[in-house]
Amino acid sequence: MYNILITSVGGTLAPFLINKIKNGKFKDLKITGTNQSNNCNAKYFLDNFAITPNGNSKKYISSIKKIVKKFNINLLIPGSDEEALNLSKNKNYFKKTKCIIATVDFKTLNIFSDKIRTYQALKKRNLPFPEFDIIKNSKEINRKIKKFNKKDFVIKPSLSRGGRNVLVARSDIKKVFFKNFGRETHVPIKKLSDKYFSMYEKKFFPLVISERLNEPTFDLDMLGFKGKSIRVVSRKRLNSAEPNAGHIVKRISKLEDIGKNVIKKFNLSWLYDCDLMIDKKGNYKIIEINPRMSGSSVVSVEAGYPLFDDMISILRKKKIKKINKPINKIIFPYTFLGSIKKLKWKKF
Repeated sequence: MYNILITSVGGTLAPFLINKIKNGKFKDLKITGTNQSNNCNAKYFLDNFAITPNGNSKKYISSIKKIVKKFNINLLIPGSDEEALNLSKNKNYFKKTKCIIATVDFKTLNIFSDKIRTYQALKKRNLPFPEFDIIKNSKEINRKIKKFNKKDFVIKPSLSRGGRNVLVARSDIKKVFFKNFGRETHVPIKKLSDKYFSMYEKKFFPLVISERLNEPTFDLDMLGFKGKSIRVVSRKRLNSAEPNAGHIVKRISKLEDIGKNVIKKFNLSWLYDCDLMIDKKGNYKIIEINPRMSGSSVVSVEAGYPLFDDMISILRKKKIKKINKPINKIIFPYTFLGSIKKLKWKKF
């Protein structure tokens, strides 16, 4: 019996992820999940469930260590950025256990958690990134905009999640509007003024200003081990601002090559998510690398790429089959939960 621990199972796609693992290749698995709150649907699909502190909490690691020991966990899969960072920083705490943390070193994850550090690292490794500059404080905003000298540009905090506090200056619109549930403010360049910069309080600096890239947005599920590419899956979002609205899962060789190079040049192990968009010349540019797997990776599994089975195969040192056939499917993540009769329901 192999025991898997998945953290932060409060997300909307967590039940789908658990279901995919349970109905995968390996049947001798027990899945434990954790969350900060008891209010999550995923707990009904788990074999065990526990509440933990926030991933940034000083008590988090000791809490996780108790769960690892109690349920004899073999593989721990972080479900949030904070937890991935904290767990990678404290891997030594788990050396005496049989538990493997499905993440790389803290230094690498710390790069991915910051957009400026990410772009600098991509530049150093000759990987595609958008043209950018750094805005250190509010006094620099107007000067950096003039210096940047781009018709369309984007300003966002270097440390941010979920596309929050994003300003998009555009030459192709006449009215101000909002996207991504109000997280993105799109402003005509001619109407751009200081009032739109007021949302950037001191805590949001430094900011990154970059060229505005074109939709659609693409996701890469990148599974590797010790810098070797195991599987890279490319997905095109049906709605660029909403990754859970559906994807077209299609093999795109240029995107797959980028994913393979990211795995190699950052010496990655386990599963990560990378977001890309297209510049005016049609080149793919990396806009973000997430320090963990994405919840929407279940879309790739549903399309026929057994990413979760692959992770367990790595753990168990089993061979992983290549998939050479072309896959071109439209997948909506909330339509494939499937039969739950096989799952053991638990009340908490």
